[in-house]
Amino acid sequence: MNNRVRILLTATGGLAGYSHYHLLKRIQAFQVEVVAADINNSFNYTTFTGETLEIIPRGEEEGFIDALLKICIKKGVNVVFPCSSNELVPLARNRDLFKRHGVVAAVPHNPIELAVACDKLSALDRVAQQPVLANFVPRYCRLSNKVDLYHAAYKLGYPHEKVVFKSRFAQGGRGMILLGKPTKDEWLSSKHGGAMPLEWLDLLVEKNDLAQYFVMEYLPGKEYSVDVLCYEGKAEIIIPRERKVVVDGKAAVSRLVWHEGLLACVRELIKLFNLSYIVNLQFKEDKCGQPKLLEINARVPGTLAADLAGGINMFEEALNLIYYGRVKNREVRWGTECGRFFQELYR
Repeated sequence: MNNRVRILLTATGGLAGYSHYHLLKRIQAFQVEVVAADINNSFNYTTFTGETLEIIPRGEEEGFIDALLKICIKKGVNVVFPCSSNELVPLARNRDLFKRHGVVAAVPHNPIELAVACDKLSALDRVAQQPVLANFVPRYCRLSNKVDLYHAAYKLGYPHEKVVFKSRFAQGGRGMILLGKPTKDEWLSSKHGGAMPLEWLDLLVEKNDLAQYFVMEYLPGKEYSVDVLCYEGKAEIIIPRERKVVVDGKAAVSRLVWHEGLLACVRELIKLFNLSYIVNLQFKEDKCGQPKLLEINARVPGTLAADLAGGINMFEEALNLIYYGRVKNREVRWGTECGRFFQELYR
């Protein structure tokens, strides 16, 4: 086959945009050209590299699919890797449309299962029904209104235990609030303010409809991010990373770890939700050291550079899977650590 591949990458205005571009350009088995796309041009690596940036609507907007398809046709795109969660279900619903134009939309194939996976609460509901996965489900409570919020918080141990209030759909930890009794001056000395009393949240949240949120137990232990390359429910490569230092929700220092429990759990989750291509799952340990599922990101994550440090270019292996039906490299250098720092670009 002709090994020239043109890849459209979305959300390139994110902090991982240049890292993803760099990973794609390092692929050796294919001659990769990158088409960058984002919802605006306020901040993007293309400003400094001189490449063209394609502006697209948000994934949930009506014109998203038409705009993306037009770019794919105009630019001769072969593969689309979406990097924003709100783009996944619309792309999954229109996979056949893109396929008719010779474009592979690298998203899970079943839009119904995908929608469940992208909803943090519905995903936990689904996983909780599986006996083999029960130990990986945190304690959590569904909400309808503020009365439910108080009942849920106290049921999970508040105020003696911290609990977490979070959105079902937000990305990158947006809208997540730690509920508890703050220590003296914690709100003045902590970068993120620390724990918030339940009464404060009640005052801040004006609406009574809280169906888009839920409450779960606070998990104080180690945090893990697991990158997976898979196809139709079968995991091909699984790379757990311990997130050793987290800054603003992003892993600044991570370490590739062989974790039997996580490997077994992730295989089952990939099968349960019939996931495909590059996906990511987040876990955090409870006070007893048991990992609990936080969320499923059925898209390209932001820290694939750590996998490359460990010997695996997930983009390259995804292309091998797409074009040859198999991966070629599974050898991970376990124990590898990756630190992420700002890299300056100039023009």
